[in-house]
Amino acid sequence: MYYQVLIEVAEKESNSPFNKKIYELDLESKEYIIEEIIVPYKKGQELQFDGFFLNKDMINRISIKETKESSKSFSKKETKDGLYTPPEEIFYFDEYSTDISREIFKEAEKTIDSSNHIDYNIEDKETIDKSKIFIVHGHDEASTESVARLIQKFKLEPIILREQANKGKTIIEKIEEYSNVGYGIVLYTPCDLGKKNGDNELNPRARQNVVFEHGYLIGKIGRDKVCALKKENVETPSDISGVVYIEMDSNNSWQYEIADELKSLGYNVDKNKI
Repeated sequence: MYYQVLIEVAEKESNSPFNKKIYELDLESKEYIIEEIIVPYKKGQELQFDGFFLNKDMINRISIKETKESSKSFSKKETKDGLYTPPEEIFYFDEYSTDISREIFKEAEKTIDSSNHIDYNIEDKETIDKSKIFIVHGHDEASTESVARLIQKFKLEPIILREQANKGKTIIEKIEEYSNVGYGIVLYTPCDLGKKNGDNELNPRARQNVVFEHGYLIGKIGRDKVCALKKENVETPSDISGVVYIEMDSNNSWQYEIADELKSLGYNVDKNKI
């Protein structure tokens, strides 16, 4: 058996009045659909589908079909007289597919309710302080202060790790304690030099702690709640997917971009304060 999944998003197709449809075709595991698509959707978590990162409020509809043959086989069979039939059209041929959406959703509900399903991503909302912004930085004091001053202009509190009391804690324990925030800003500044094995030229890089804390914040509060500021020609990690870097330019347009990011998450920020 094969499983075909369609997600209709709250976005119009270009030059069309219809909403955009995204497909994952010829999946072979119902468990994958339940664990990676439906459970995150039901919990309001971000999910990755066909390369897109989707939040629950972006999704209008999820449909799941079971088919006896693959969509590629269907496409070859139904392409006749030179008229191409795309693989995703298998969704709309009842003789090829059976709708199992309701069944899959019920199984996902059981998975969520089961005591054996451990959720490592439960957010203790009582500990999250949206008035605080965690700043990840290297040795560039001037850039760190510029970001901190901007945050203060928005009547929010910047959290800079070195300014927080140690209380006998290790660095990782301090990060865990002080990163219960609503948003994070990561500064990629040219504090180190490095190169790939075999290369001759050294390139400017951020401190290793910056890359580590960037990944930690994404895992803890969500990719959409972390902004990466990049200064000059700093080399950035290639294995953190879907991250957009804002150039920390000399004309300070980055400040307006951060304001826009915060506003998109519901923060009441006033650009006139910049």
